[in-house]
Amino acid sequence: MRVTVILGTGREGRRSELVANFVVNYLRKLGLEVVLVDVREYPLSFTRRGDGNVLVENFRKVITSSDALVIVSPEYNRSYPGELKLLLDTLRDEYEGLPVGLVTVSAGQGGCSVLSELRLLCLNLGMLPVAYFMVFNVNKFNSVDDLSKFHLEEMKELAEKILFYAKCRHES
Repeated sequence: MRVTVILGTGREGRRSELVANFVVNYLRKLGLEVVLVDVREYPLSFTRRGDGNVLVENFRKVITSSDALVIVSPEYNRSYPGELKLLLDTLRDEYEGLPVGLVTVSAGQGGCSVLSELRLLCLNLGMLPVAYFMVFNVNKFNSVDDLSKFHLEEMKELAEKILFYAKCRHES
């Protein structure tokens, strides 16, 4: 089973990177093949599909070989980062029925708005959002172990759900 984790911000000093590493480490401990896609590796300024752009074709290969996705995104102005939207919008049909877990990150008590926006985006792109959790007050966490103390059960539930739906997708 192959899961792709998308780190949805390229901002310097991003705390979402710690959360993405927590997700990747947990999934790898389950024996899964995990690919981390960092939006920094996809400096796009367009949303054209199928024009042969090397970055888009690389992303297409990652997505089409994935059984499930997890998107880790901070909340920027009550929504998701623009670079995440640009990356996701480069594909469409490749997402059809792909189960996705959403992990939102906030330095304060936010995260609900970006979760709502991401769910709608995923549905509009044909994905199946099946699980989520929100990391509040992310600045209080200094390591993956710190995150595990507070979010291990939520991560476990997210993993179970995306894997269940990934297996169902293969069986149909």
